[in-house]
Parts: sequence; C-alpha cells; structure tokens
Amino acid sequence: MTTTLYRNGKVFTGTGPDHFTSAFEVTDGVFSWVGEESDAPYKADSDVDLSGATVIPGLIEAHEHALIVAGIANSTACTIPAVTDIPSMIEALRKNPSYGKGPDRWITGWGYDETKLAEHRTPTRHDLDLVSTTQPIYIIRSDCHSGICNTKALELAGVTRDTPDPAVGAFGREADGTPNGILFELEANARVRSLAEKPDFESVVKVIAGSARHFHERGYSVVTEMMARRSPLNTLEAFRAAEPLGFDLQAALYLVWEGGEDDRGMADITENEKTGRIRIAGVKLFADGSVSGRTAWVNEPYQDGTTGLSTLTPAAIRAAVSFAKRNGVQLAIHVMGDHAIDQILEVLEGETDWLQGIPSVRLEHVTLITPEQLERIRRSRLTFGMTTQVIFPFAEIESYEASLCPGPFKRMYPVKTLEKSVEALALSSDSPATTWMDPDDPAVSLEAAVRRVAYNGHPINREEGVTLGTALTLYTGRAAKLFAKESPAGVIAPGAEADFSVLEADPFTMPEDRIHEMRVKRGFLRGAEVFRRED
Repeated sequence: MTTTLYRNGKVFTGTGPDHFTSAFEVTDGVFSWVGEESDAPYKADSDVDLSGATVIPGLIEAHEHALIVAGIANSTACTIPAVTDIPSMIEALRKNPSYGKGPDRWITGWGYDETKLAEHRTPTRHDLDLVSTTQPIYIIRSDCHSGICNTKALELAGVTRDTPDPAVGAFGREADGTPNGILFELEANARVRSLAEKPDFESVVKVIAGSARHFHERGYSVVTEMMARRSPLNTLEAFRAAEPLGFDLQAALYLVWEGGEDDRGMADITENEKTGRIRIAGVKLFADGSVSGRTAWVNEPYQDGTTGLSTLTPAAIRAAVSFAKRNGVQLAIHVMGDHAIDQILEVLEGETDWLQGIPSVRLEHVTLITPEQLERIRRSRLTFGMTTQVIFPFAEIESYEASLCPGPFKRMYPVKTLEKSVEALALSSDSPATTWMDPDDPAVSLEAAVRRVAYNGHPINREEGVTLGTALTLYTGRAAKLFAKESPAGVIAPGAEADFSVLEADPFTMPEDRIHEMRVKRGFLRGAEVFRRED
C-alpha cells in the first residue's frame, strides 16, 4: 500500500456546509484518514504541501445528459451570447463543421430559446432553409423537449400536412396544415431528432471517452445520463466501452420508460446492467413539459391563461413503479409543475420503499412545489429525493418572467426551502438543457443558488438563496445520498474514493458576484491526477 498525506490546505469535506479541515491521506485511491495535520495517525510514504489552497470533493452532476454533452462537440451552440437573433443563428449554422459537406450530412444545433431572440418567435423551416435546402437541419431547444428543423429534414422524416400529431405534443403548422418545422414536445421532436442523431456505436464511444476531460476540468467525479436507452444505441454499452479509452468517472444511467401502462412493457434490468462503476440506476418518466415552453403542468395558469400539459397517465406511473420494484431500481420522474406533483403524490399514496439507503423515487427539477406537498412527502412511507436547477431561471429569466404569474414566480426553484425539507437533494445543471453557453459549469449554478440573481441582473426570489457551503453540499455530500454508486463519492471522508479538486482561488472568500470565477487548478480521481490547468 502507498499512502500520501496532503497537508496545509483549506479542505471542504462536503459532509456539512461548514465542515473544513486541513489535511487528509490517500491510500491506494481511497481517503484513508481526514483531519488536522497535527493529528495524522502515521507517517505517510510521501506528502504534498497544499500551500493553503482550497480543496473540495469531486462533484456529483446528479441530473444531466452526459451522452448529449459528449455529443455536441460538432453541434452548433445556438445560445447567448453568440446567437441573439435569427440572422445570427443562420450565420452560426453556416459555420457548422458539416455545412456544405453534402446532402447526407446533417447540420445540427442546440440550445435555442425563442424568448432570447430579438424577434421573440420560434424560427421555422423557412428560416432554416436560408442555411440550406439540400442538407437536413435540426436544432434541439434549450429544454431538450422540443426542436426545429428545415424543409429537407421534414421530408426525410416523412412529416407532411397529412401526418397526424402524436398523442403528446404536436407538429407546428402553417395555415393550410403544412408543417412549419417546429416540433413541440418529445414525441414530435423524436420524429426528426432520431434521424439527425442516428448513432454510430464506435463514434459515440470515442466521443464519450473524449468527454472525460470536459468533466475533469469542471471537477466532476460522478455524472448521470437521464435519458439512456437500449436501442437504437445501447447507452450503457457505449459508456462501458469508453472506459478503457479514458472515461474514468462513475456514471448512473436512467432508462427512459418505454413500457407505457404495461409493467412488462420493457425488458427487465439484469444484475450486470445495474452493477459496476457505470450502471443503470433507474427508469425515467416525464410527467409534464417545461416552464419556458409553458408546457409544465401548473395549478395557477400562466400569463396566457394556459396550464401546460400532462404527459403521463396514472396507469403508466403505476406500471413503472411495479417495474422499478421488481428490478430493484429507482423511479425518476421529470416534474416541473405543481399540478404534476399533485398527480404523482396521489398515485404513489400508500406505496412503501422498495430500496434501502437511497430514495426509491427521485423527483427531477421540482420548479414549483407547495408547503402542503412537502408536508405530504414528509409523511409518506416512501423516501423521496430531488434535484433542482436554479441555472434555468438564471439563464432563461425572460421566459420565466413572461410565463409565470407573480405568485408562482416567487415560489420557483425554492432551494433554501427544499434544503431544509429533503435530505437527498442535489443542485444540477440538466446540461445541455438550458440556454447558457457552458451549462454544466458548476460555478455558475453555485453563484446562482447563493445570489439568486439572473445573468441580466434580475432577481430570482432572493429569499431562497443559500450559503456557498450549503450549495456545495448539494453538489457533494447531499447529492451523494440521491443514488447508488459502486464506491462512495462526493465527500472527503475515510472510505470514499479519493476524488478531489484543488482550486485556483478560495470561493469562500470571494465576493458573491465572483463565485462564477471558481476554477479547478488540479483534479484527482481515485488519488491520481487527471487534470492540471496550464493557463
């Protein structure tokens, strides 16, 4: 065994909002001792003087789409500040690596939000046809639910004026019924997206392997893929194939529920699939849409009088619960609106935990939740965990201001309230499902959680702000309680994997409006250095 002592540091352990120490030892990739330097139990084989630097645990990205993050390297960012109107979107798409490469090459983009565009409208096929009429073009919206495409893409997808709308969502149409290229919600969006993102296994594996540096640079040690599938490309197999090529993080994958109202509608999860450093951790359902798209299912109407939509039947929830119980995995439910939370709680009334040590049910996003709902959750015989993303209103404040009435606006993303009510709680980015250019930069989310101020200076119900220490626990020790991993992570504590980051500066002494400048100087996974900032 080889032991290294790291000393003379300001070490945030992640076990509590104000838990600091000065030293720790790493033995064969695991934290073997943590405490004050003067109390180190024995002389290590070597020691590292941290010179007063701040150290934090490896971060946990508890809700994101790691496969999409890996895959957007060759996709055009249609986000602020680069894209501010439709002409700048067209210009950006003309710089896509596939532009001009022939009719078989798709031009893809990500991250647009119509409220961010000067025209305040969603681009249509006619706008995208100005980029190309011979190459198919597809852009996924910031919420990753909807999208837009050009005429060529509609042709390839076989979407015409005679094509009926799917059960959930719709194809945008012109006055005569001709599709206009706008794809509302998941089922309509998938009709084109499945062609644009037609997977090639070997290419996907290489992209995943290459994404490791992206996560190292941001200090992550555990990531998630919240929309994993078995076909047409097996997400689990792709991530595992990337391990020997350099993907060295732990990863939890959640299979999109495809069983409908039949608990046998999906193949059971094998023991092999749900064990290991990269594993299937659960199944994922969608109870509603997004606030920015006014499709989250809410009790108090939006400013336009609508209340969003339900994308899930009670029978489908019950079927997925039965599947999760039988397979010993979590049930994760996308839920932004409080009406959708009502539905979930009503269906789950009387259910009991089927998992030990972690929540049986994860509620994802939890944009709007009432004190009554939190009390109902507290009294439930089920254990609930939650993720929430204050990066959304930070980056998309215009959509929230234009959509929500004053009452719901004052209640959205209540991090302080949730932190006091739910033990297994995580801040996360849902990357790349937002309009921010670098959506999974944890420093941006941390500052937003502390200051509750949007990118443009507008306040975000500031009474829900938390301390930086609390916010960091929601990326570390508290996030670690949300789902199972092969090895303990997210804390600097004996027995946990020795994942940690040495920071360039101390964020705890920074002014709050500079927390977004927090950067990793050196990153370690299982005690080995995996990243060093050279600039």
